Amino acid sequence: MEISFAIYREASDNQIYICQGSCEKLPKNIEFRNLSQGFILSPWAKSDELWCISGDIESITENQVLDFLRDFKFQVSETQFSSTIYNEFEIAVLSIQNELALGNFEKAVASRIDATSENFDIEKIANWFQLLLENHQNAFVSLVYTSEFGMWIGATPETLISYENDSVQTMSLAGTLVNENDKWSAKEALEQSVTSKFIHETLQKYSIGQIEPTTINESTSGKLRHLKSGFKAKLEASQLLKLVNAISPTPAVGGYPQKESVEWLLKNELHNRELFTGFIGPKTNHKLLLSVNLRCAKITQNQHLYFAGCGVNSGSEVQKEWLETEAKMNVIRSFWN
Repeated sequence: MEISFAIYREASDNQIYICQGSCEKLPKNIEFRNLSQGFILSPWAKSDELWCISGDIESITENQVLDFLRDFKFQVSETQFSSTIYNEFEIAVLSIQNELALGNFEKAVASRIDATSENFDIEKIANWFQLLLENHQNAFVSLVYTSEFGMWIGATPETLISYENDSVQTMSLAGTLVNENDKWSAKEALEQSVTSKFIHETLQKYSIGQIEPTTINESTSGKLRHLKSGFKAKLEASQLLKLVNAISPTPAVGGYPQKESVEWLLKNELHNRELFTGFIGPKTNHKLLLSVNLRCAKITQNQHLYFAGCGVNSGSEVQKEWLETEAKMNVIRSFWN
């Protein structure tokens, strides 16, 4: 059986970890107590579909990362993806706004791909990963390879779920500004409030007792600025994966209401997001940390596929949204050389 691996570093941490083993789809409705130690993956809009690289999680140094990658026998296929052109993106944004005007949903996230021609070069990929570690201290930085999903690299600022000692934490990260002098507007405030409302309502269905919210503050990801708030609550372990299934994809990456917006995106988007806006993260004996897979790229034998999305509501302007997605791709694309 082919070996898969995940190399990662948690936000605000200095230690790099590696998990390697076989990657297999987990049984439906599995419970947290039955999850083996390993690294969890779930593709976009399939939050009940969990995959796990089952294996011990061990610390590793940057030098050991390079040695490991040099020795690993990759089987990475060629791809022939095309980049999303501006006209296609414009049609997507305007179509979403038409759905909003009809009252079919309140928000949806338009996404696009930038496909660049690149030769698979493990030395350069290792250097890329190292630069992301150095330049994104507040992100969950990862390099993941499986036979099912291929190879992905990323530096995501968004935690989906952190669970330890019967306590769950999550965040609402929505609303983006690209330029240093831009001011927060009603458009970004609406994006943030919709996501926060959804997360609070979903937590209420599963948690025990009071939900502790934090105040909204500004969070940075590269040169981007986001609105962020947090939530903390008590949660029985038996409810954890039910909560994960219910909360993902959040309005920050899908839309609101969740069901209607995601169904529309699955029907109308011209590409498969694959692991983009799904979730990834480690499961240890006592803790689960899942991050939304943003600011990421898929690495193939001959291409890099950069993914990015933007929240569309009635206040969205196509040109601004295009530039926002460009800036989001640059969070990691700018470190490839």
